[in-house]
Amino acid sequence: MAISVLALGILGVFASFAYGLQSTNHSARLSEAVNYSRQLVELIRVRNLPFLYDTLPPPSTTGLNDTEKNSWEELSALEAPPFTHDIPPHTGFRRRIVVGRVPGSGGSDYRSNLAEIRVSVQWMEKDQVREVEMVGHHRRP
Repeated sequence: MAISVLALGILGVFASFAYGLQSTNHSARLSEAVNYSRQLVELIRVRNLPFLYDTLPPPSTTGLNDTEKNSWEELSALEAPPFTHDIPPHTGFRRRIVVGRVPGSGGSDYRSNLAEIRVSVQWMEKDQVREVEMVGHHRRP
């Protein structure tokens, strides 16, 4: 009887360790995704990428307008252009970047010189797609 009670207690301890390891792995991937999304937003802002092209949103060939990419298979890798030399290859993360005008802006007010940068970083975890999205704004210099 004592051995069976002890075995149940040990099984409970092992189950809590397994859950703890799973939570640690998830939080590590989440932290990586947040850091990559911040890095992408800052690279776009520092290089003034929203306003390098004649139109806002930029053409989809620039890598800054991924509005049609919705499924995991369609998404670009993090290191895809224009960030080929900025992010290490084969991270296991994918991205969707949408750069456009700030919603509600129009005419000639100050908002017409603002761009909204929406970066979504996604990864697979237990056959499910997880996602972190960050939104930033950039002013025309």
